[in-house]
Amino acid sequence: MTVEQYLQATDYIDYEHPHIQQILEDLDLDGLSDVDKAVKLFYYVRDTISYSAKVSLLDPKIFRASFTLQQPTSFCIPKALALCALSRAVGIPARIHLVDFYNHRLSDKLEEIWGTKVMAGHCYTELHLNGKWIKATPSLDSGTCDRHEFVQVEFDGTSDAIIKEQDRQGRKHAEYIKDHGAYADLPLTKVMEIFDTNYGPLTPERMAQFSGNKSTDFQDP
Repeated sequence: MTVEQYLQATDYIDYEHPHIQQILEDLDLDGLSDVDKAVKLFYYVRDTISYSAKVSLLDPKIFRASFTLQQPTSFCIPKALALCALSRAVGIPARIHLVDFYNHRLSDKLEEIWGTKVMAGHCYTELHLNGKWIKATPSLDSGTCDRHEFVQVEFDGTSDAIIKEQDRQGRKHAEYIKDHGAYADLPLTKVMEIFDTNYGPLTPERMAQFSGNKSTDFQDP
């Protein structure tokens, strides 16, 4: 697949939507290099949309970039798609990458609901800058990181930016255990298969449990 394929609008990466175009106008990116644009877009997605583990996976619209960029909270996959959409809109090739990681800092409450500490189908964006793909993870906003003493993911447009293996106190945080590959668009069927394999069938009853937790439940209070 050529790099040009990572510039196309899709149903989920819908950067032609008026709301996304307005965001880009307000950010005033004219005259900036691609790297500087990417950095500005990364921090916009990271910190204007707070991370929340509350999900409603039974409604596909939650993954659409234009929807996510109008929400106060979201989680890793929609936020990665949102950064992907903003980047493509300004001519930066972008794609998403799916991995599993063992979250040593996951709360007991979420572990009880999910049945595991594995964050299956975790998603980050990859941006094609200066001839190479750079990883950019906008999922955890600065407020969430401060509350739980996570190391903030900082992005400079030249080196990979992913959730760190240790938190600010040196405790284990993210242990990456499986790579599901990179995609030009959201492979929703595959994502649901990953969730089903790791968390069991996502019935409406189980989804009520998923969406009922507090957005700050990463560790014990």
